[in-house]
Amino acid sequence: MSGGVVVDDLSIHALSGAELLAPISLRVPPGAVTALTGPSGTGKTTLMRALLGHLGPGTTRTGGTVHIAGRDVFALSPAARQAFRRRTIAFVDQDPGAALNPTMRVRTLLREAAARPSDSTLRAALARVDLPESFLRRRPGELSGGEQRRVALAVALVREVGVLVADEPLAGLHGNLRNAIADLLRSLAIDDKIALVVSGHNTGILHRLADDVVELGAPPRSAPARIAARATEQPAAGPPTLEATAICATAGRAHLLRSVDLTIPAGGSVALAGPSGAGKTTLARVLTGIHTEAGGTLVVDGRPLSVGRARRNRRDRRRVQLVPQNPLSTLNPKHTVLQTLSRPLRLNGSTARSEVAERAAGLLRSVDLEPDLLHRYPGALSGGQRQRIAIARALGAEPDILICDEITSALDDRTARSIMDLIERTRHTRGIGTLVISHDMAVVAAYCPRIVVLGDGAVVEQGRTADVLSAPHALETKALLA
Repeated sequence: MSGGVVVDDLSIHALSGAELLAPISLRVPPGAVTALTGPSGTGKTTLMRALLGHLGPGTTRTGGTVHIAGRDVFALSPAARQAFRRRTIAFVDQDPGAALNPTMRVRTLLREAAARPSDSTLRAALARVDLPESFLRRRPGELSGGEQRRVALAVALVREVGVLVADEPLAGLHGNLRNAIADLLRSLAIDDKIALVVSGHNTGILHRLADDVVELGAPPRSAPARIAARATEQPAAGPPTLEATAICATAGRAHLLRSVDLTIPAGGSVALAGPSGAGKTTLARVLTGIHTEAGGTLVVDGRPLSVGRARRNRRDRRRVQLVPQNPLSTLNPKHTVLQTLSRPLRLNGSTARSEVAERAAGLLRSVDLEPDLLHRYPGALSGGQRQRIAIARALGAEPDILICDEITSALDDRTARSIMDLIERTRHTRGIGTLVISHDMAVVAAYCPRIVVLGDGAVVEQGRTADVLSAPHALETKALLA
Protein backbone atom coordinates (compact mmCIF):
# COMPACT_ATOMS: atom_id res chain seq x y z
CA MET A 1 0.00 0.00 0.00
CA SER A 2 1.70 3.23 -1.14
CA GLY A 3 -0.78 5.74 0.29
CA GLY A 4 -2.23 6.23 3.75
CA VAL A 5 -0.54 4.96 6.90
CA VAL A 6 1.64 1.85 7.26
CA VAL A 7 3.19 0.97 10.62
CA ASP A 8 5.35 -2.15 10.99
CA ASP A 9 6.45 -3.45 14.41
CA LEU A 10 6.93 0.03 15.85
CA SER A 11 8.18 0.08 19.44
CA ILE A 12 9.18 3.05 21.60
CA HIS A 13 10.97 3.09 24.95
CA ALA A 14 12.05 5.70 27.47
CA LEU A 15 15.79 6.18 27.90
CA SER A 16 15.40 4.44 31.26
CA GLY A 17 14.30 1.31 29.38
CA ALA A 18 10.60 1.56 30.26
CA GLU A 19 8.34 0.44 27.42
CA LEU A 20 6.11 3.30 26.22
CA LEU A 21 4.71 1.54 23.15
CA ALA A 22 4.72 -2.22 22.68
CA PRO A 23 5.50 -3.42 19.12
CA ILE A 24 2.51 -2.62 16.92
CA SER A 25 1.58 -2.81 13.24
CA LEU A 26 -1.37 -1.26 11.45
CA ARG A 27 -2.60 -0.31 7.98
CA VAL A 28 -4.89 2.64 7.22
CA PRO A 29 -5.56 3.09 3.49
CA PRO A 30 -7.03 6.32 2.03
CA GLY A 31 -10.76 6.48 2.75
CA ALA A 32 -10.53 4.34 5.89
CA VAL A 33 -10.74 5.05 9.62
CA THR A 34 -8.71 3.28 12.31
CA ALA A 35 -9.44 3.90 15.98
CA LEU A 36 -6.93 3.39 18.79
CA THR A 37 -8.33 2.51 22.18
CA GLY A 38 -7.16 0.97 25.43
CA PRO A 39 -6.32 2.01 29.00
CA SER A 40 -4.52 5.27 29.70
CA GLY A 41 -0.74 4.91 29.53
CA THR A 42 -0.65 2.18 26.86
CA GLY A 43 0.86 4.44 24.20
CA LYS A 44 -1.99 5.81 22.10
CA THR A 45 -0.70 9.39 22.02
CA THR A 46 2.89 8.14 21.68
CA LEU A 47 1.89 6.17 18.58
CA MET A 48 -0.07 9.05 17.07
CA ARG A 49 2.84 11.46 17.48
CA ALA A 50 5.17 8.88 15.97
CA LEU A 51 3.05 9.01 12.80
CA LEU A 52 4.35 12.56 12.42
CA GLY A 53 7.91 11.39 13.01
CA HIS A 54 7.89 12.97 16.45
CA LEU A 55 9.32 11.36 19.58
CA GLY A 56 8.97 13.05 22.94
CA PRO A 57 11.98 14.12 25.03
CA GLY A 58 13.62 11.17 26.72
CA THR A 59 12.14 8.59 24.32
CA THR A 60 13.63 6.53 21.53
CA ARG A 61 12.35 4.33 18.71
CA THR A 62 13.70 0.85 19.45
CA GLY A 63 12.27 -0.88 16.41
CA GLY A 64 9.94 -0.74 13.43
CA THR A 65 9.02 1.76 10.71
CA VAL A 66 6.35 4.33 9.94
CA HIS A 67 5.40 5.11 6.32
CA ILE A 68 3.02 7.98 5.53
CA ALA A 69 1.89 8.31 1.89
CA GLY A 70 4.72 5.98 0.92
CA ARG A 71 7.49 7.91 2.74
CA ASP A 72 9.47 6.63 5.72
CA VAL A 73 9.02 9.56 8.11
CA PHE A 74 11.97 8.60 10.32
CA ALA A 75 14.29 8.39 7.29
CA LEU A 76 13.67 12.06 6.41
CA SER A 77 15.93 14.84 7.63
CA PRO A 78 14.32 17.20 10.19
CA ALA A 79 13.81 19.92 7.56
CA ALA A 80 12.41 17.49 4.97
CA ARG A 81 10.16 15.90 7.61
CA GLN A 82 8.73 19.29 8.56
CA ALA A 83 7.99 20.16 4.92
CA PHE A 84 6.49 16.71 4.36
CA ARG A 85 4.18 17.09 7.35
CA ARG A 86 2.90 20.46 6.09
CA ARG A 87 1.88 18.89 2.79
CA THR A 88 0.70 15.47 3.88
CA ILE A 89 -0.51 15.04 7.44
CA ALA A 90 -2.52 17.03 10.00
CA PHE A 91 -2.62 16.42 13.73
CA VAL A 92 -5.42 17.48 16.09
CA ASP A 93 -4.05 17.50 19.63
CA GLN A 94 -5.80 16.10 22.69
CA ASP A 95 -5.51 19.59 24.18
CA PRO A 96 -6.57 21.91 21.34
CA GLY A 97 -6.49 25.01 23.54
CA ALA A 98 -2.72 24.65 23.93
CA ALA A 99 -2.26 24.26 20.16
CA LEU A 100 -4.27 27.35 19.12
CA ASN A 101 -2.44 30.68 19.24
CA PRO A 102 -4.40 32.68 21.86
CA THR A 103 -3.54 36.04 20.24
CA MET A 104 -5.05 35.16 16.86
CA ARG A 105 -8.66 35.28 15.80
CA VAL A 106 -10.16 32.10 14.36
CA ARG A 107 -10.19 33.71 10.89
CA THR A 108 -6.40 34.15 11.02
CA LEU A 109 -5.82 30.63 12.35
CA LEU A 110 -7.83 29.16 9.49
CA ARG A 111 -6.37 31.44 6.84
CA GLU A 112 -2.78 30.61 7.81
CA ALA A 113 -3.48 26.87 7.61
CA ALA A 114 -5.71 26.82 4.52
CA ALA A 115 -4.50 25.39 1.23
CA ARG A 116 -7.01 27.72 -0.49
CA PRO A 117 -7.54 30.63 1.95
CA SER A 118 -10.74 32.16 0.56
CA ASP A 119 -13.53 33.47 2.80
CA SER A 120 -15.89 30.82 1.47
CA THR A 121 -13.39 28.08 2.38
CA LEU A 122 -13.09 29.41 5.95
CA ARG A 123 -16.86 29.64 6.39
CA ALA A 124 -17.35 26.15 4.98
CA ALA A 125 -14.76 24.72 7.38
CA LEU A 126 -16.59 26.18 10.39
CA ALA A 127 -19.93 24.99 9.05
CA ARG A 128 -18.59 21.43 8.76
CA VAL A 129 -17.83 21.43 12.50
CA ASP A 130 -21.16 23.05 13.35
CA LEU A 131 -19.86 26.50 14.25
CA PRO A 132 -21.40 29.76 12.95
CA GLU A 133 -19.56 32.30 10.80
CA SER A 134 -19.44 34.70 13.78
CA PHE A 135 -16.70 32.51 15.30
CA LEU A 136 -14.28 33.85 12.70
CA ARG A 137 -14.00 37.00 14.83
CA ARG A 138 -13.37 35.22 18.13
CA ARG A 139 -10.13 34.19 19.83
CA PRO A 140 -9.42 30.74 21.36
CA GLY A 141 -9.52 32.12 24.91
CA GLU A 142 -13.15 33.16 24.38
CA LEU A 143 -14.20 29.62 23.46
CA SER A 144 -15.21 26.61 25.52
CA GLY A 145 -13.16 23.43 25.47
CA GLY A 146 -15.60 21.80 23.03
CA GLU A 147 -15.55 24.85 20.76
CA GLN A 148 -11.75 24.91 20.78
CA ARG A 149 -11.77 21.24 19.80
CA ARG A 150 -14.02 21.96 16.82
CA VAL A 151 -11.92 24.95 15.73
CA ALA A 152 -8.79 22.77 15.86
CA LEU A 153 -10.55 20.21 13.68
CA ALA A 154 -11.58 22.95 11.23
CA VAL A 155 -7.94 24.12 11.05
CA ALA A 156 -6.97 20.56 10.10
CA LEU A 157 -9.73 20.33 7.47
CA VAL A 158 -8.70 23.47 5.58
CA ARG A 159 -5.21 22.06 5.05
CA GLU A 160 -6.67 19.45 2.66
CA VAL A 161 -4.07 16.80 3.51
CA GLY A 162 -4.26 13.07 2.82
CA VAL A 163 -3.76 11.85 6.40
CA LEU A 164 -5.51 13.15 9.52
CA VAL A 165 -4.54 12.11 13.06
CA ALA A 166 -6.97 13.14 15.80
CA ASP A 167 -6.14 12.46 19.46
CA GLU A 168 -9.36 12.12 21.49
CA PRO A 169 -11.49 14.23 19.08
CA LEU A 170 -14.75 13.22 20.81
CA ALA A 171 -13.64 13.90 24.41
CA GLY A 172 -15.49 16.62 26.30
CA LEU A 173 -18.41 16.84 23.85
CA HIS A 174 -22.06 16.31 24.75
CA GLY A 175 -24.04 13.42 23.25
CA ASN A 176 -25.54 15.02 20.14
CA LEU A 177 -22.36 16.88 19.21
CA ARG A 178 -20.20 13.82 19.84
CA ASN A 179 -22.34 11.84 17.40
CA ALA A 180 -22.27 14.70 14.87
CA ILE A 181 -18.46 15.00 14.99
CA ALA A 182 -18.12 11.21 14.63
CA ASP A 183 -20.35 11.34 11.56
CA LEU A 184 -18.31 14.24 10.18
CA LEU A 185 -15.04 12.35 10.62
CA ARG A 186 -16.51 9.29 8.94
CA SER A 187 -17.80 11.27 5.96
CA LEU A 188 -14.51 13.16 5.73
CA ALA A 189 -12.56 9.93 5.34
CA ILE A 190 -14.95 8.50 2.76
CA ASP A 191 -15.72 11.63 0.71
CA ASP A 192 -12.24 13.17 0.71
CA LYS A 193 -10.34 9.85 0.62
CA ILE A 194 -8.41 10.70 3.79
CA ALA A 195 -6.64 8.09 5.90
CA LEU A 196 -7.94 8.88 9.39
CA VAL A 197 -6.48 7.72 12.71
CA VAL A 198 -8.40 8.62 15.87
CA SER A 199 -8.10 7.67 19.53
CA GLY A 200 -10.68 7.50 22.28
CA HIS A 201 -12.35 5.54 25.05
CA ASN A 202 -16.01 5.56 24.00
CA THR A 203 -15.87 2.17 22.32
CA GLY A 204 -19.48 2.24 21.15
CA ILE A 205 -18.98 5.34 19.02
CA LEU A 206 -15.49 4.26 17.94
CA HIS A 207 -16.79 0.96 16.58
CA ARG A 208 -19.48 2.82 14.65
CA LEU A 209 -16.97 5.36 13.33
CA ALA A 210 -14.02 3.13 12.46
CA ASP A 211 -13.35 0.37 9.95
CA ASP A 212 -10.80 -1.09 12.35
CA VAL A 213 -10.40 -0.69 16.13
CA VAL A 214 -6.93 -1.41 17.53
CA GLU A 215 -6.81 -1.97 21.29
CA LEU A 216 -3.51 -1.19 23.01
CA GLY A 217 -2.64 -2.80 26.31
CA ALA A 218 -4.88 -4.93 28.45
CA PRO A 219 -8.63 -4.77 27.74
CA PRO A 220 -10.46 -2.44 30.13
CA ARG A 221 -12.76 -4.04 32.65
CA SER A 222 -16.46 -3.67 32.14
CA ALA A 223 -18.07 -0.93 34.19
CA PRO A 224 -19.37 -2.07 37.59
CA ALA A 225 -23.08 -2.06 38.21
CA ARG A 226 -22.87 0.94 40.48
CA ILE A 227 -21.97 3.26 37.58
CA ALA A 228 -25.63 3.05 36.55
CA ALA A 229 -26.86 3.73 40.08
CA ARG A 230 -27.98 7.15 41.22
CA ALA A 231 -25.74 8.98 43.69
CA THR A 232 -27.47 9.63 46.99
CA GLU A 233 -26.30 11.60 49.96
CA GLN A 234 -27.80 12.79 53.22
CA PRO A 235 -27.89 16.61 53.33
CA ALA A 236 -25.07 17.89 55.55
CA ALA A 237 -25.69 20.25 58.42
CA GLY A 238 -24.33 23.77 58.33
CA PRO A 239 -24.14 26.56 55.78
CA PRO A 240 -23.25 25.84 52.14
CA THR A 241 -19.60 25.37 51.28
CA LEU A 242 -20.14 27.60 48.24
CA GLU A 243 -22.92 30.02 47.38
CA ALA A 244 -22.69 32.00 44.14
CA THR A 245 -25.40 34.50 43.23
CA ALA A 246 -26.15 36.36 39.98
CA ILE A 247 -22.82 35.44 38.38
CA CYS A 248 -22.38 37.21 35.03
CA ALA A 249 -19.40 37.11 32.68
CA THR A 250 -18.43 38.74 29.41
CA ALA A 251 -15.60 38.53 26.89
CA GLY A 252 -15.48 41.79 25.02
CA ARG A 253 -19.03 42.30 23.76
CA ALA A 254 -20.00 38.65 24.14
CA HIS A 255 -22.12 37.67 27.16
CA LEU A 256 -20.88 34.31 28.44
CA LEU A 257 -22.88 33.97 31.67
CA ARG A 258 -26.24 35.51 32.58
CA SER A 259 -27.15 35.72 36.28
CA VAL A 260 -26.16 32.19 37.28
CA ASP A 261 -26.90 30.99 40.82
CA LEU A 262 -25.06 27.98 42.21
CA THR A 263 -25.01 26.39 45.66
CA ILE A 264 -22.81 23.54 46.87
CA PRO A 265 -24.00 22.20 50.23
CA ALA A 266 -21.57 21.64 53.07
CA GLY A 267 -19.12 18.96 51.92
CA GLY A 268 -21.40 18.15 48.99
CA SER A 269 -20.91 17.24 45.33
CA VAL A 270 -22.78 19.02 42.53
CA ALA A 271 -22.56 18.33 38.80
CA LEU A 272 -22.42 21.15 36.25
CA ALA A 273 -23.52 20.02 32.80
CA GLY A 274 -24.61 21.47 29.49
CA PRO A 275 -23.63 21.51 25.81
CA SER A 276 -20.27 22.80 24.61
CA GLY A 277 -20.22 26.59 24.80
CA ALA A 278 -22.90 26.78 27.48
CA GLY A 279 -20.52 28.53 29.91
CA LYS A 280 -19.39 25.71 32.21
CA THR A 281 -15.65 26.37 32.04
CA THR A 282 -16.25 30.14 32.16
CA LEU A 283 -18.21 29.70 35.40
CA ALA A 284 -15.36 27.61 36.83
CA ARG A 285 -12.86 30.30 35.89
CA VAL A 286 -15.02 33.02 37.48
CA LEU A 287 -15.33 31.02 40.71
CA THR A 288 -11.55 30.52 40.86
CA GLY A 289 -10.88 34.19 40.11
CA ILE A 290 -9.21 33.54 36.75
CA HIS A 291 -11.87 35.18 34.53
CA THR A 292 -12.05 38.80 35.64
CA GLU A 293 -14.68 40.23 33.27
CA ALA A 294 -17.36 39.12 35.69
CA GLY A 295 -19.79 40.22 38.38
CA GLY A 296 -21.99 38.77 41.11
CA THR A 297 -21.39 37.59 44.66
CA LEU A 298 -19.50 34.56 45.95
CA VAL A 299 -19.32 33.19 49.49
CA VAL A 300 -17.06 30.21 50.27
CA ASP A 301 -17.18 28.56 53.68
CA GLY A 302 -18.84 31.68 55.08
CA ARG A 303 -16.25 34.10 53.68
CA PRO A 304 -17.11 36.54 50.83
CA LEU A 305 -14.66 36.31 47.91
CA SER A 306 -14.22 38.98 45.26
CA VAL A 307 -15.65 38.37 41.80
CA GLY A 308 -14.26 40.26 38.83
CA ARG A 309 -11.26 42.57 38.67
CA ALA A 310 -10.61 42.93 42.40
CA ARG A 311 -7.71 40.62 43.30
CA ARG A 312 -8.08 38.01 46.01
CA ASN A 313 -5.37 37.76 48.63
CA ARG A 314 -3.21 34.65 48.80
CA ARG A 315 -5.32 32.90 51.43
CA ASP A 316 -8.51 33.52 49.49
CA ARG A 317 -6.99 32.35 46.20
CA ARG A 318 -6.30 28.93 47.66
CA ARG A 319 -9.96 28.43 48.74
CA VAL A 320 -11.27 27.46 45.26
CA GLN A 321 -9.00 25.22 43.18
CA LEU A 322 -9.51 24.07 39.59
CA VAL A 323 -8.41 20.71 38.18
CA PRO A 324 -8.40 21.29 34.40
CA GLN A 325 -9.63 19.05 31.62
CA ASN A 326 -6.17 18.81 30.07
CA PRO A 327 -3.56 18.88 32.85
CA LEU A 328 -0.66 18.66 30.39
CA SER A 329 -1.46 22.21 29.25
CA THR A 330 -1.07 23.53 32.81
CA LEU A 331 1.87 21.37 33.92
CA ASN A 332 5.16 23.04 33.04
CA PRO A 333 6.97 20.46 30.86
CA LYS A 334 10.32 21.69 32.23
CA HIS A 335 9.33 21.20 35.87
CA THR A 336 9.52 17.90 37.71
CA VAL A 337 6.55 16.68 39.72
CA LEU A 338 8.34 17.86 42.87
CA GLN A 339 8.74 21.37 41.48
CA THR A 340 5.07 21.38 40.43
CA LEU A 341 3.84 20.37 43.88
CA SER A 342 6.27 22.63 45.73
CA ARG A 343 4.61 25.85 44.59
CA PRO A 344 1.17 25.39 46.25
CA LEU A 345 2.84 23.97 49.35
CA ARG A 346 4.99 27.07 49.73
CA LEU A 347 2.15 29.46 48.93
CA ASN A 348 -0.24 28.00 51.48
CA GLY A 349 2.03 29.49 54.14
CA SER A 350 2.04 26.43 56.39
CA THR A 351 4.91 24.40 54.93
CA ALA A 352 8.54 25.06 55.81
CA ARG A 353 11.05 24.75 52.99
CA SER A 354 12.67 21.76 54.71
CA GLU A 355 9.30 19.95 54.75
CA VAL A 356 8.31 20.50 51.10
CA ALA A 357 9.72 17.25 49.67
CA GLU A 358 8.12 15.18 52.42
CA ARG A 359 4.76 16.93 52.04
CA ALA A 360 4.94 16.50 48.23
CA ALA A 361 5.52 12.78 48.68
CA GLY A 362 2.50 12.70 50.97
CA LEU A 363 0.38 14.43 48.33
CA LEU A 364 1.39 11.78 45.81
CA ARG A 365 0.40 9.00 48.20
CA SER A 366 -2.95 10.72 48.78
CA VAL A 367 -3.71 10.40 45.05
CA ASP A 368 -2.47 6.80 44.87
CA LEU A 369 0.90 7.56 43.25
CA GLU A 370 4.32 6.46 44.42
CA PRO A 371 6.83 9.10 45.62
CA ASP A 372 9.39 7.89 43.04
CA LEU A 373 7.45 9.96 40.48
CA LEU A 374 8.61 13.17 42.16
CA HIS A 375 11.58 13.47 39.83
CA ARG A 376 9.69 12.64 36.62
CA TYR A 377 8.58 15.23 34.05
CA PRO A 378 4.97 15.52 32.74
CA GLY A 379 5.92 14.12 29.33
CA ALA A 380 7.01 10.85 30.97
CA LEU A 381 3.64 10.32 32.69
CA SER A 382 0.45 8.69 31.45
CA GLY A 383 -2.79 10.67 31.14
CA GLY A 384 -4.13 9.16 34.36
CA GLN A 385 -0.92 9.97 36.23
CA ARG A 386 -0.95 13.58 34.99
CA GLN A 387 -4.56 13.93 36.11
CA ARG A 388 -3.64 12.69 39.59
CA ILE A 389 -0.69 15.12 39.71
CA ALA A 390 -3.10 17.97 38.86
CA ILE A 391 -5.40 16.85 41.68
CA ALA A 392 -2.46 16.62 44.11
CA ARG A 393 -1.36 20.14 43.13
CA ALA A 394 -4.86 21.48 43.82
CA LEU A 395 -5.01 19.66 47.17
CA GLY A 396 -1.65 21.15 48.14
CA ALA A 397 -3.41 24.52 48.40
CA GLU A 398 -5.79 23.05 51.03
CA PRO A 399 -8.94 24.26 49.25
CA ASP A 400 -12.52 24.47 50.48
CA ILE A 401 -13.87 23.80 46.97
CA LEU A 402 -12.42 21.55 44.27
CA ILE A 403 -13.69 22.18 40.72
CA CYS A 404 -13.12 19.24 38.37
CA ASP A 405 -13.46 20.31 34.73
CA GLU A 406 -14.05 17.26 32.50
CA ILE A 407 -11.24 15.43 34.28
CA THR A 408 -12.33 11.99 33.00
CA SER A 409 -13.11 12.88 29.37
CA ALA A 410 -9.78 11.63 27.94
CA LEU A 411 -9.42 8.59 30.22
CA ASP A 412 -10.47 4.97 29.77
CA ASP A 413 -13.38 3.72 31.89
CA ARG A 414 -11.23 1.99 34.51
CA THR A 415 -8.94 4.99 35.02
CA ALA A 416 -11.91 7.39 34.99
CA ARG A 417 -13.61 5.42 37.76
CA SER A 418 -10.44 5.36 39.85
CA ILE A 419 -10.04 9.14 39.45
CA MET A 420 -13.65 9.79 40.48
CA ASP A 421 -13.33 7.38 43.41
CA LEU A 422 -10.26 9.37 44.45
CA ILE A 423 -12.23 12.63 44.27
CA GLU A 424 -15.02 11.13 46.37
CA ARG A 425 -12.60 9.80 48.97
CA THR A 426 -10.86 13.16 49.13
CA ARG A 427 -14.16 15.00 49.52
CA HIS A 428 -15.17 12.88 52.49
CA THR A 429 -11.79 12.73 54.24
CA ARG A 430 -11.05 16.45 53.84
CA GLY A 431 -14.63 17.72 54.15
CA ILE A 432 -14.44 19.83 51.00
CA GLY A 433 -17.12 20.53 48.39
CA THR A 434 -16.77 19.49 44.76
CA LEU A 435 -18.16 20.88 41.51
CA VAL A 436 -17.92 18.21 38.79
CA ILE A 437 -18.15 19.53 35.23
CA SER A 438 -18.91 16.66 32.88
CA HIS A 439 -20.70 15.56 29.72
CA ASP A 440 -20.63 11.95 30.96
CA MET A 441 -24.03 11.36 32.50
CA ALA A 442 -22.94 7.97 33.87
CA VAL A 443 -20.26 9.73 35.93
CA VAL A 444 -22.72 12.42 37.01
CA ALA A 445 -25.34 9.84 38.01
CA ALA A 446 -22.85 7.80 40.02
CA TYR A 447 -21.07 10.57 41.91
CA CYS A 448 -23.19 13.73 42.09
CA PRO A 449 -26.48 13.83 44.03
CA ARG A 450 -27.45 17.21 42.49
CA ILE A 451 -27.06 18.68 39.01
CA VAL A 452 -27.17 22.14 37.43
CA VAL A 453 -27.59 22.34 33.65
CA LEU A 454 -26.44 25.42 31.72
CA GLY A 455 -27.60 26.53 28.30
CA ASP A 456 -26.34 29.65 26.53
CA GLY A 457 -24.87 31.02 29.74
CA ALA A 458 -27.92 30.57 31.97
CA VAL A 459 -29.31 27.85 34.24
CA VAL A 460 -31.98 25.93 32.31
CA GLU A 461 -32.57 23.06 34.75
CA GLN A 462 -31.42 21.93 38.19
CA GLY A 463 -32.37 19.59 41.01
CA ARG A 464 -31.74 16.07 42.23
CA THR A 465 -29.71 14.24 39.61
CA ALA A 466 -31.99 11.21 39.65
CA ASP A 467 -35.05 13.38 38.98
CA VAL A 468 -33.48 15.57 36.29
CA LEU A 469 -31.97 12.68 34.30
CA SER A 470 -35.05 10.47 34.54
CA ALA A 471 -37.44 13.22 33.38
CA PRO A 472 -35.48 16.03 31.70
CA HIS A 473 -37.39 19.15 30.67
CA ALA A 474 -34.78 21.34 29.01
CA LEU A 475 -33.60 20.62 25.46
CA GLU A 476 -30.00 20.96 26.65
CA THR A 477 -30.48 18.16 29.19
CA LYS A 478 -32.12 15.91 26.61
CA ALA A 479 -29.16 16.49 24.27
CA LEU A 480 -26.77 15.31 27.01
CA LEU A 481 -28.66 12.02 27.22
CA ALA A 482 -28.65 11.41 23.45
